[in-house]
Amino acid sequence: MDNDKVIVSPWEDISGPDILAILKNPNAQHLLTPANVGHLFQKCPIFQLDPAWNLLASQCKTSPSRLELSTNTWLRAWSPTKFANINTRTYYRYHPCIMETRNKLYHIVGFDQYNISNDHATTSTHLNENWLALPPLNYLPTKCDKVIAGSAGLLVIDGGEQPGHEPIMLWGKYQIPNEKYWMKQKTRMQSGGQSLVCVTNPLTREFILLPPILKRRVNDKIAKFVFINKERTIYNLVIVGWDYIEKNGKIEDILCVIVYSSQNQNFVHANCIEKARPIQFHECGRTGMAVINYGVYFGGLRVVTRVDDGNELEIPAIYYFNISQNRKQCLCFDFSLVNIAGRQIQAPKVVQAGGHRVFAATRYVQIPTIIWLVEVLLHNDGTPTGTYQTLPNGVMPTIFFKTLFPSEREALLPYECTNADAKIAFKVGTSNNLIVMYDMNTFEWNITEFPCQKNQQEFSMCDGCYEPNFLARP
Repeated sequence: MDNDKVIVSPWEDISGPDILAILKNPNAQHLLTPANVGHLFQKCPIFQLDPAWNLLASQCKTSPSRLELSTNTWLRAWSPTKFANINTRTYYRYHPCIMETRNKLYHIVGFDQYNISNDHATTSTHLNENWLALPPLNYLPTKCDKVIAGSAGLLVIDGGEQPGHEPIMLWGKYQIPNEKYWMKQKTRMQSGGQSLVCVTNPLTREFILLPPILKRRVNDKIAKFVFINKERTIYNLVIVGWDYIEKNGKIEDILCVIVYSSQNQNFVHANCIEKARPIQFHECGRTGMAVINYGVYFGGLRVVTRVDDGNELEIPAIYYFNISQNRKQCLCFDFSLVNIAGRQIQAPKVVQAGGHRVFAATRYVQIPTIIWLVEVLLHNDGTPTGTYQTLPNGVMPTIFFKTLFPSEREALLPYECTNADAKIAFKVGTSNNLIVMYDMNTFEWNITEFPCQKNQQEFSMCDGCYEPNFLARP
């Protein structure tokens, strides 16, 4: 007698909950909580995924143009059957990702490196083949439009202001975010004006609002996830930003590091360093950060007051914060590339790639012609050595630089850079639809366009990666 089990194809497996019956049953609507929706999509028969997704998902792209229809080149949309591994029902990671912000639909497109046949190519037969429309963020509070971190199915979005002047729509009704906290006038004076920070799963549309930060505003936030367990379900969210304090009758800038714990649902660490300024957005664009073990690394400006005339000097620097409770410290290291650049450079944009390595990007302060990438060398305990090392082919090719910055007048436009999966991506301004990428594995530079239509004219590069996961909980 043959006792061998019959292997059933995942596409033919009919075990699991009938998600279509639940979605179409008006008496079962109470079951459709974000957590249950995620569980249903993870466990239902695979052949039900696309029909169920079509019932629940909102439009993630604009309608194709006549030309796109006639040439079969319209932008593809992500679907829950686009698996990286069908047996575990896991999905690909997308980076870089671009979010449209002008028309407030918050459509996101992600670079689909898994659809490219040639490992060294970044352009296919037509533009839209290399990009994928991902589930949008059109359900979040008003003006939350900057994706400042992303991993393991979650995105962190920053924007807006609290306490606002009027209630906004939250979870289906009008209310003031964190209303109980803002009821005291003293609290409004000390901490008012800070932005909203949301952590969300765009597949299930579940989101939380982080509590307000006590006595700090932490402007121009950047962030990074640090996962506590192997399953990546418990996280610390490291947030960096700037504020100011009054000292000896003067206003001084400070840089802050705050850590939010998903386990405690509150902030568990806070520290700051004085006489420090962030990278000026209008000069350089948004910066990034790196987190290795308990070390947090980011770029900024060290402020030095001249003794003779009282004027302030701004010196490019890399800041290091240790966020462990046993070794709470903050250090500053000048970012000088005298032997590499030869003249004054801008404050560095710090990125992390290749696991436990920290890198920085910079350009000249005046009439820049190239962008450098250098490695920040570290001691065994993780603290920076204050020295920097060039990378193989670590200078952006002139032809790519001139494509991003076509003229001398445009050479100082703000630019953004972000990283994931050993790739560092650069984008200039808000309306330019070009991306330049550096691959840490091959040491190659590539350039590509991301798709946009005429009514889409403002774009923001998302920090981190977009990694769909139905089971992720904020």
